[in-house]
Amino acid sequence: MIAYVLGAGASAHARYPLAPDLLSAVAGWLDGKCPDEPGISDFRTRIQQLRAEFPGVDDFEEVLRNLDFCGQDRIGIASVGADVQCARDLLEDASRSLDSGQQEPDGEVRGFYPQYLRDDLASAVREFFYEIASGGFEGAYDNFAEHRARNGDTVITFNFDVSVERALRRNRGWDIASGYGFELFPNRPRTPVTVLKLHGSVNWFREPMQKVLPPLVFKRDLDLLGYRDLSDGRIPNDGVAVDGSTLILPSPNKRFSWEPLWEHLWRCAGERLRSAEEVFIHGYSMPLADDRARMLLLDNINHRSPVHVFSKGHSERVANEFSSRGFRDVRPNPTIEFETWAADRN
Repeated sequence: MIAYVLGAGASAHARYPLAPDLLSAVAGWLDGKCPDEPGISDFRTRIQQLRAEFPGVDDFEEVLRNLDFCGQDRIGIASVGADVQCARDLLEDASRSLDSGQQEPDGEVRGFYPQYLRDDLASAVREFFYEIASGGFEGAYDNFAEHRARNGDTVITFNFDVSVERALRRNRGWDIASGYGFELFPNRPRTPVTVLKLHGSVNWFREPMQKVLPPLVFKRDLDLLGYRDLSDGRIPNDGVAVDGSTLILPSPNKRFSWEPLWEHLWRCAGERLRSAEEVFIHGYSMPLADDRARMLLLDNINHRSPVHVFSKGHSERVANEFSSRGFRDVRPNPTIEFETWAADRN
């Protein structure tokens, strides 16, 4: 079995931005959207609020780092450009006023609750990625599915997008029934290749007030994957779900709040890495902030298995980390792009 570890650099060819650029990319996408589309107005307000509170900061990782220090109380904003409010914040104001028995403050209240802003950012990322995926530009992943992935292999990815599983499915290399490492649809064939998404997926949702596995998948996302004949029987016609616990945003302090889901996926990833005969790391630089991911790779890959590192300018550093931990066959490849490697039939 071969294990493929994919970071954001592996999905760059499919037009998905790297983590530091994600906020700017979402903001630019929102600028071109009609404000009457569902959710767009609130998403734009969230971007205004962020820029008012953290002026000049478009690095998504840095913004999330700042939000981590904001707590759970409303953050006031004096900027005239951020005086529009979002419904979730106003409802929280009303709820807290009822609980405390105090009246809501007179006049217009400005600002945001960090927890709701984070959730809305996750929703905006979902919509942005859905639109990218609808364009269907996944050539390198198609080559990967045709020339590289084989029955029994495992893809371990830290990406949110669905491009790799779409390409594998088109090549009959993946099935949604068990393809994510959990049972989603019974009575379907077992998946040839497993895709373990350790930071979540834009097509996973959780039922409000419940944490029952597996995640929900809505009809439009099943259609996008090519399963137009399937529907998740747990979702009623007017079903709703929540976002925050199924996407691990690129914060230095990552929050794995849906513990049964994450424990299951990370345990499966460790098992697959321990049994892998060969490991390919593409577009993932093993940043210091990713403590859990670094430990997963360094502590579970067999020291005798060849480890191929395709992480551009970070390749030598990553390879040296493995070598210093006793890995015997580590091969850095700083000049080879994922697209070139995926298309190589040798």
